Amino acid sequence: MAMTSPNNRALERYKNAVTAATSVVGAAMLLRRLIADILPGTALGALLLLPPASARRHAVLIEEFDGALYNRVFLAARAYVSTLLAAAPSVPLMKASLPRGAGAEHVLLAMRPGTAVVDVFDGAKLTWRLSRKQDGRRRAAEDAREVFKLSFDAQHKDMVLGSYLPAVMARVEAMSQEQRQTKLYSNEWGKWRTVRLRNASTFATVAMDGALREAVVDDLDRFLTRKEYYQQTGRAWKRGYLIHGPPGTGKSSLVAAISNHLHFDVYDLDVGGVRSNTELRKLLIRMKNRSILLVEDVDCAVTTAPRRDANGEGPDGSNPASKNHKVTLSGLLNMVDGLWSSSGHERILIFTTNHKDRLDQALLRPGRMDMHVHMGYCGFVAFRELAANYHGVHDHPLFAEIEALLREVEVAPAEVAERLLATDDADAAVEMAAKLLRDRKAGTGEDVGYIKQKLHAGPRRPRRPPVPAPRRGVVGAARRAVLDEEMGGSSRRGQGRGSGTARRGRGGVRGRGRR
Repeated sequence: MAMTSPNNRALERYKNAVTAATSVVGAAMLLRRLIADILPGTALGALLLLPPASARRHAVLIEEFDGALYNRVFLAARAYVSTLLAAAPSVPLMKASLPRGAGAEHVLLAMRPGTAVVDVFDGAKLTWRLSRKQDGRRRAAEDAREVFKLSFDAQHKDMVLGSYLPAVMARVEAMSQEQRQTKLYSNEWGKWRTVRLRNASTFATVAMDGALREAVVDDLDRFLTRKEYYQQTGRAWKRGYLIHGPPGTGKSSLVAAISNHLHFDVYDLDVGGVRSNTELRKLLIRMKNRSILLVEDVDCAVTTAPRRDANGEGPDGSNPASKNHKVTLSGLLNMVDGLWSSSGHERILIFTTNHKDRLDQALLRPGRMDMHVHMGYCGFVAFRELAANYHGVHDHPLFAEIEALLREVEVAPAEVAERLLATDDADAAVEMAAKLLRDRKAGTGEDVGYIKQKLHAGPRRPRRPPVPAPRRGVVGAARRAVLDEEMGGSSRRGQGRGSGTARRGRGGVRGRGRR
């Protein structure tokens, strides 16, 4: 057996000492970590020179872009921080901006890079700091991307990730719904055209029965909170309302009040302007979620879209498509509750009509029109609401007479509102409304028969097919005829031509002609 040299023995002892020291240091570090997590801020922790829990900070970086797209969490953080800046006294420099189409009350505050603001959530302090991240491939300062750094104590990590950030996202979503400007869409050549909906009607301003108002509001609020119910029952998340009643009773105002209550956009569908069932389906697919599909005067829309029988013929034995009636009642029904009605969720479908008795029963059954809302003639409760809204009048000596007259005559709320808006003098306005009722009872008013005429008006005639453009020869002849007339041609021929042009002008393009 060979003898080991003194150098080899020394090297072996050195290796054993290093291994033992490494083990001791590793064990000490592990013990220190355990004590720091279990006994922070105690005497033992101070003896081991452990920093308190508040001295250990974690951070979440939220970058402006997620790949090539905007980071939704960053956008939500920017909107949320804007609310903190309004109440923060320690931020000396801020930016202010006004989104397009927003009112002056919606000014947004933003942080400048390098500034910070503190938020408190469940007793924990969290710091939002904005900085710029320079992209290595970009040198211009304006190309630098912004980054939010959310820092907090290490002990609050689970709370921040599990509660705080989801609460921030939920609050920003609620803020966007409250500040969102509702839009009104109308169909034109198979596409939706949009304008801003500026109707200020609310449930507090619509003249309707109080119990009916409460029932409609409760039904709408219940609809919004039943997402899981519709999923469990396998039904499309939608709700149908039929609003019916005489003209001038506030049906359109009620639609606007529903839109403002839910903050839903309104898609006003002109069925007469839809050229086929396929186009109708495309319009339905292009609707956004959280919206209202409105079909006004649905009795007239059904008239222009007759139902086909088993042979594909209309009620008079003819083919509906041959008369430019390209949208059928079956297409409307599929839109209401067929497979195509499931193309979106959280939608409201509203039909309005002056003649409920003219509607096909297939449109009225439950599942299509879930709630029927009757907007009737003006009652005394509705009259008092109108007087209070327009002139702040809650009591008047003529109220007793008006209440008695409203039991005997039928008058639309729109007619009463017209009298109340005719003057700024409250007493004179109430007197004008009372005179309207007296004249209506005596049959001497200027509006006698107006409502009956509207109620008994027949369905609108179908649109005429477009007149083809004249050929070049016809245009040349017309120009020559005009030149002859200017030079003293036949006045009789010129008069006949002028009257024909006027007739074509009256029978050309029509609007919807809502009644």
